[in-house]
Amino acid sequence: MKGAGLIILIILIIPTAAAAQDGPIATAVKQYGQAPAPVTTYRTEMRSPVMFWSGVALASGGALSIVAAVTWAQQSDLSLEDANTRLGRDLAPCGTDINTTRLPVADCKFNSGLLWLGTGMLAAGGTLMIIGGDQVQIVETGPRAFAMRVRF
Repeated sequence: MKGAGLIILIILIIPTAAAAQDGPIATAVKQYGQAPAPVTTYRTEMRSPVMFWSGVALASGGALSIVAAVTWAQQSDLSLEDANTRLGRDLAPCGTDINTTRLPVADCKFNSGLLWLGTGMLAAGGTLMIIGGDQVQIVETGPRAFAMRVRF
């Protein structure tokens, strides 16, 4: 009788253990225990579009300043005149129409301050465009991990 009771007990335990393998805990362990293979995606984009377009605006302003310095914002050049020569008294300012004045018109020179300002703005804008417009490769190795690869 003891042997039959042990056999009945073993027969009752086997299906219980097998049933536990298909339960919700076993399903969760199977689902989260096996990590999916990491999916790596690649995409290429600008490093910083804001920096690039700020550089475009700065370079455009610099180019406009340079054009202004050598055209309509010129200064009167008195370097070849006597030390006592004054604008408005002895010479008409640079750019004065000769038909509207009786005074000789002064020679013109570019506006050096505006020229240097425009050159600096143009150089700074070009630098921002180069840095911000650089193409970078973004590598996503998982849902919460990524890396940037800069190509020079």
